[in-house]
Amino acid sequence: MKYSHFEALALVLGTGAIIASIFIAPTVAPQAAEITAQLLLILVLAGALHWGRNGGFLATLVAIAVYVAMRVPLLQDQGLSNDVLTLLATRSVTYAIVGVVGGELSARIKYLFARLENDSLIDPQTGVYSARYAADAIISGVGQWERYKTEYSVVTINLAQGVFAALKAKDVRHLMRQVAGYVRNDIRMVDDLAAGATGTFYVLLPRTDGVGAVVVAERLASGVRGLFDARDEPVTVTMLSASSGAPELKKLADALNPAAAEITPLDVTGDRRRQTDPSQDPVA
Repeated sequence: MKYSHFEALALVLGTGAIIASIFIAPTVAPQAAEITAQLLLILVLAGALHWGRNGGFLATLVAIAVYVAMRVPLLQDQGLSNDVLTLLATRSVTYAIVGVVGGELSARIKYLFARLENDSLIDPQTGVYSARYAADAIISGVGQWERYKTEYSVVTINLAQGVFAALKAKDVRHLMRQVAGYVRNDIRMVDDLAAGATGTFYVLLPRTDGVGAVVVAERLASGVRGLFDARDEPVTVTMLSASSGAPELKKLADALNPAAAEITPLDVTGDRRRQTDPSQDPVA
């Protein structure tokens, strides 16, 4: 099953269950505020399914803020009584479970589906997509651009090889999984993350032009650097978009093809310049 199908199915079933719970559970007519609070779960669920843990967390904060605002009259009337605190806490915890925990599970389920479909599509070291998957996805994305002018971009993240020099194999794997987990949770569920050679990741961005990809690249660069407490090194980021760099994307896909010889991050990204203007995409 494709994740997009799972997302639609989970949202439909979840929405149905949430709406049904409004009418089935209470023995007396629920208050309008509680009906709205229950419906806010749909927003949180949608955020978790489509944007992952970070999106679910943001939707959770919005839902909590709206619910507290609706309960201002109750707070003015009863103050922070035990009953009111219990009510607010229960709603907040429910939103957090659906948004944050649900978002994390959704991200893991996406890659689990790929593993069940074809184990070679998943990188065993990081649990995200493999270089083989990235190669096929890039070729498909460029093809969509050439036929329908549908935007497609790829952000490459490189960790300096010196980061791994003194690490044992298990520590290298732990570090790669740590970075993969961070990046996976900071992109949309419709985006894909693939791992290449040690220290290299590819963020595949469908329907994203060069300008949007630059925003993603800068955000991810800042976040990954934060993991290493470094401003510029050991993380470098490059960006390619189909609209201005289709030939370079094809070369990248060929390099990632499992039939090709193993490459280093430098081979993939050329001079490793960090792009800040989509018009300055790397050129062969």
